[in-house]
Amino acid sequence: MTYGCIEDLKFAVEVFDEGGNLKEVLARLHDFDSARAAYDACRAKYPKKLLYLSQRGRILRRSDRDDLVS
Repeated sequence: MTYGCIEDLKFAVEVFDEGGNLKEVLARLHDFDSARAAYDACRAKYPKKLLYLSQRGRILRRSDRDDLVS
């Protein structure tokens, strides 16, 4: 019997340290709109943490420079 993926969670909100090491995953989501809303909520809750909004390894937003893809 084979098992496939149960969930297809393409987006993640992650916390990184200054050295670029992943510290914590705050959220994993399926669609971009909910991922962006979660990212914005995490930015408000954790203003001093370095947060990334990513799509399967591609960084879409970074809390220290939000001039990336919107």
